[in-house]
Amino acid sequence: MKSVLVTQSFGRESEYRRAIFMIWSFWVHTNRFLEVILFSDRPDYFTPYFKDQLVRYVFLTPERIKLMRGNIDFLHRMKIALIEEAFIICPDCDLIYADSDTFFVADPSGFIDSISPEVSFMHTLEYAFQSLKEMPLPAGVPFRAFLKLTEDREFLLADGAPLKVKPDQTSWNAGVMFLHKSHIKFLPDVFALTDQFYPPTRNHASEQYAFSIVLQNGTKLLPCEEVVYHYWNRVKKNIMDDFLEKKTHILLSNQSADKNSEIIKQWTAYLPGYLGSHVWMLRDLSIQALNENKFQEGYILAARALLKNPIHWKFLKDIGYHFFRQIGLKK
Repeated sequence: MKSVLVTQSFGRESEYRRAIFMIWSFWVHTNRFLEVILFSDRPDYFTPYFKDQLVRYVFLTPERIKLMRGNIDFLHRMKIALIEEAFIICPDCDLIYADSDTFFVADPSGFIDSISPEVSFMHTLEYAFQSLKEMPLPAGVPFRAFLKLTEDREFLLADGAPLKVKPDQTSWNAGVMFLHKSHIKFLPDVFALTDQFYPPTRNHASEQYAFSIVLQNGTKLLPCEEVVYHYWNRVKKNIMDDFLEKKTHILLSNQSADKNSEIIKQWTAYLPGYLGSHVWMLRDLSIQALNENKFQEGYILAARALLKNPIHWKFLKDIGYHFFRQIGLKK
């Protein structure tokens, strides 16, 4: 069965660099240059990086982006629309969809070969919907709103059939999905649920919830996290953007795909540890822990961050604030 990789990248140069790295990481770990379908507003940006590799560009005009966002004007609805279009472009293909803020760390061939009408893959299982009632406020407002919505009403599938979302059903990260060619039949229901989930909740995970529910109901849904790293976290994205801004040009200076493959493979081995231990990440995790009154954990993380960069006045001020709050001198 033929398979293609599908992704999207538009809007700014940092997004383009992420997609270049993700696509190359896929190729180097599969050891086969499978075709890529890349939806972008700047196909010309990518061509020097891919040379003779099999990349099919689908041009994203402002009008097409608006159409994909739909009447609900939801950015992540585009994912459903471009997966649908990719299935139409390549009707006999299984699809590996990956967000640009991912990269492959191991050979996904076993997962590609395991796709079937009965089996699908998403990146990782995250949580049961019933757990959303514990989401801390104010960040948890749209998540609690989604749980309340599912408790209060039934939803309609594309054919008008009713659907009740069960509290023990689970949300799966949709940054990566492996889909069989027959799974195009599920997309009308994913559209229908997303269009009902997003307007009343404004929850940015609405399309993810729709994919999770439909694939759980229609297939055996399994994780593929062991072969893909997803740096969806805001701070990790900043770290990756800084790294790629300094490094991506290296791929232009090499004449052979083999040399670029060697470089990319080195990066994919190095980056998971680099992202987790970067001083920006340690600072962020430290402040998160202190905000939750996990003082010991927060101070340990702070110490690790300060060993890497001892002079960061804002961070030192934040640590001081939490210390005085802990001993009762601040509220």
